[in-house]
Amino acid sequence: MKKMLLLALAAASVACSNPRCVISGKVENLNDGYIYLADQSNMEIIDSALVSNGKFKFVNCSEEPTLALILNGKSPIATVFTDNGKITVTGDAASDEGLVVSGTPSNDGIAAMRAEFGDLLDRMNKADESEKEKFVDEYYALIDRHIEANRDNLFGVYSLLDSKSARLSGKELLEEINKFPEELRNNKVVKEAIEKAERKMKVEPQAEGSDFVPKYINIVQKNIHGEEISLRDVVQNPKNKYVLVDFWASWCQPCMHEVPVLVKAYKKYHKLGFEIYGVSFDRDIAKWKDAMKENGMKWINVSSLNSFDNQAAEDYVIEAIPANVLIDCSNGTIIARDLRGEDVEKRLAEIFGK
Repeated sequence: MKKMLLLALAAASVACSNPRCVISGKVENLNDGYIYLADQSNMEIIDSALVSNGKFKFVNCSEEPTLALILNGKSPIATVFTDNGKITVTGDAASDEGLVVSGTPSNDGIAAMRAEFGDLLDRMNKADESEKEKFVDEYYALIDRHIEANRDNLFGVYSLLDSKSARLSGKELLEEINKFPEELRNNKVVKEAIEKAERKMKVEPQAEGSDFVPKYINIVQKNIHGEEISLRDVVQNPKNKYVLVDFWASWCQPCMHEVPVLVKAYKKYHKLGFEIYGVSFDRDIAKWKDAMKENGMKWINVSSLNSFDNQAAEDYVIEAIPANVLIDCSNGTIIARDLRGEDVEKRLAEIFGK
């Protein structure tokens, strides 16, 4: 028994001496004491390291690579992908330029994109106001280019999920994810993204060639008077032929830019059977009420007053607002999603023939 215990201890020693990932740092103006490595998604501590004369080392034995923060107390001082391999952290903790993380494809990838983004930001700040809009397209092109350059590492995955998942349909997101190698698709973060994309497909218009017909999911939230209003009751109301579920908030400027278009469409088509069921992501009831009153939003409006932390956001996979879905009341089918600007009235004109 004693021999078996010694063998087990020896095996553990060998395992820890050959870690999956080592993060070594040499940082100026970093006080002696403990710093911590935390998973960015939940802030759980992965490892701790003692700083001595600016030098430290993390031996990360977490189950799989992730995006992590190096914390000095509660303050993050660097972002690092915990990839297989040797990672180095250098720089000056007192500098505004931030620390440099390098040594694996993911960390080198994010460093390269930050450098290029910094150059883009400098040029944008020096440009005339009339020229700044062109930098939006350049920014998205930069993102796309770096995603493609990092299809073999975790930075490419995170870059896709952070910058494009809200703008892609569930089907499009799955297609993008499937371009990554199987090893990355088995990562926990990617599996969660796949699950989200599959849920999103259930509340998107039917894809061409698909036998799946997306149906609306009921929402029950309170109006400004504290009365619960069910989306199901609105859809099943004989007076209503089509219902637009509009996800918005008074603090969201793009949402408020959409309101005049919705007001115009509501005035034109409401008597023909068009209804709007607004779901506000506000937290402040007074601001919610004021926005409705000031902008003439006379349709049904409800809210949990919990921003994105509500069941409707979960069910309809709402990652950004404004967002909407258009429901055919005759069968509960979702026939359109994320109609923007004049596209709302164009679609209603097709439906009602006016």
